[in-house]
Amino acid sequence: MQDPCSSFTDVRFSTLVPASFVSRPNRFLLWADIGSRPVAVASRDPGRLDGILVPGARLLLASSATPGRRTAFTLILARQADSWVCLVPALATRIVHIAAQRGGIEGLKGAEVIRREVASGGSRIDLLMRHRGQPLLVEVKAAVCVEGRRALFPDCPTVRGTRHVRELIAARRRGHPAALVFVVQRDDADSIAPWAAVDPDFARALRDAHRCGVRLLAYTCRVTPQGSTLQRRIPVEID
Repeated sequence: MQDPCSSFTDVRFSTLVPASFVSRPNRFLLWADIGSRPVAVASRDPGRLDGILVPGARLLLASSATPGRRTAFTLILARQADSWVCLVPALATRIVHIAAQRGGIEGLKGAEVIRREVASGGSRIDLLMRHRGQPLLVEVKAAVCVEGRRALFPDCPTVRGTRHVRELIAARRRGHPAALVFVVQRDDADSIAPWAAVDPDFARALRDAHRCGVRLLAYTCRVTPQGSTLQRRIPVEID
């Protein structure tokens, strides 16, 4: 069956520079080789990224001409097995926004984005949508780790992520529709589940959200060196 999103590219990348992974001194900086030249690279994904950033892994970097920047490159994609993995978490919300604009989100057909970065309780939620005539609070989480075709989130403890889920629960209890959307920024997952061994608090919050009626949705992405597109809906597995 033809991918229904194959004619779209939700996020386009500028020309990317091939490199190979060398090391990662901290969550926001890594070293890579471009040919035989070592370069410092900014990382936007603070996760552990175990199994993705391994010595020699193929990377694609975006160059930057910003004066005074410590790093001349930013990590965009990494290759794991047969899949490109997008390692820019902020793109997940943008992909959902664009897909909504073209009406291409299974489970949220007809939803339109009213505002981004909406204050709710003590947090800011990614999107306020209108769906089926009602406002819908939507928090988007980017997942990149896959084991045995099951995506897992998070890959490091996320106090902020747990707080967002608890805020969706509070909104739901006040009578407001709410949804948590996982965007798996690769194409080789058939489901997603909370990684309870990594962050039991998040897993507990997700189970509570499910019981309270927060909608749990998840999608994979078709990721290429040219761009990333929301691809297909997959189930969220709650233990």
